[in-house]
Amino acid sequence: MVDSRKHVARIVLLLVAAVMLTLFLASLALAKRDAKVYPSNIAVSGVELGGLSRDKAGRVLADRLPANYGSHLLLQTPSRSLSIPIDQVKIAYDIPATLAKIDVSLQPEGIAGIFQHSIARGSTQDIAPEINWNTTLLQEQLNRIKLAYDQPAIDARILYSNDYLDYISHKNGYSIDITASLDNVCAALKKGSLGPIPLATRETHPRVRLEDIKEVKDILGIGGDKINQPPADFRPLLEICNGSVVMPGEKFSLAKTIRARHSKINKAALTVVNDILYRTCSQAGLELVEQRTGFINNLQHPILITSAIEGNSLVTKIFGCQTETGKEIKFITEKEELAPGFEIKVNKKLSPQQRIVLQEGKSGYIKRSYRVVKVNGKEMEKNLLSEEFTPGRDTIIAVGPGTIKK
Repeated sequence: MVDSRKHVARIVLLLVAAVMLTLFLASLALAKRDAKVYPSNIAVSGVELGGLSRDKAGRVLADRLPANYGSHLLLQTPSRSLSIPIDQVKIAYDIPATLAKIDVSLQPEGIAGIFQHSIARGSTQDIAPEINWNTTLLQEQLNRIKLAYDQPAIDARILYSNDYLDYISHKNGYSIDITASLDNVCAALKKGSLGPIPLATRETHPRVRLEDIKEVKDILGIGGDKINQPPADFRPLLEICNGSVVMPGEKFSLAKTIRARHSKINKAALTVVNDILYRTCSQAGLELVEQRTGFINNLQHPILITSAIEGNSLVTKIFGCQTETGKEIKFITEKEELAPGFEIKVNKKLSPQQRIVLQEGKSGYIKRSYRVVKVNGKEMEKNLLSEEFTPGRDTIIAVGPGTIKK
């Protein structure tokens, strides 16, 4: 009985050894074939390479990858999708590196790898392509996207008509974070992906929130006077004044607003509006500045300015509100300097010791505005309102050959 079992065991071992030897020999034969042409299960992002030599596979990938896998970099903001041609940012498929990646995947690893060429048949290996890109051009593209697509927050507003106040709620916006977005894009490209890639953003908050102005309902001052000019002369000024909300600590100036908007204003009409606004501000207890052409809201709550022509008169009203004790809302700005980068270019006409500054670097800036809420002197909120990006420029130095040692 024992001899019978031993005999069966020997037969089983011989069968297993025969199967292993067959797999081994088949794998060796397939490995030799795979060294010349790719096996049928190899593809790069859907482009099948089975039966192709390395050279032909390279030509097929160069021809078909852009159409099959993508010729645009796809980016996603919270509100829209963006498509950028890859040649604009010097993104390109690295065919030699992609083929080298395939070769690595076909290399046996460990004992199990000895049989890899035989047992992997039929199991599709779809490999992501290797991609090259220009980081500087990518950052420049993101700078342009930020300038074009940052979504500013929308302040809460109060619409005034026939002594009725209609309160319109605020809306948050967003600001694209260039550094974090560049990291996201580079990480995706490193994995062989063209997107869609979500851009990193920071939520921005409005300068004026609905909760700040919902109690603005009490008239603090009224000023008016007859006008002897056509109403059309006053219309641009009324568009500036009517509905303006001025937060505590903020300054309001018609003259500065006009200059900022590059508006053409009738000077006689401006004198009339400023005079009425001055008298109204005096009634409301506001601090007048700039030779009576502007004021600071020195009160503890927001105010609303309304201005309209009623009959033959121009009437200006200032509405205010009561807020909780000790609460303070301020508008502050902070400026962050961005140091310039450094780029070296080799000029064969220069000696190794020569260095020529082709371009002086210039710092960039990020100016951020915040809405700060304090209660009894303690800061309770600090919300980003807006972010203004001013790009700098790199320092560029030309050097002779041999100066840069790798």
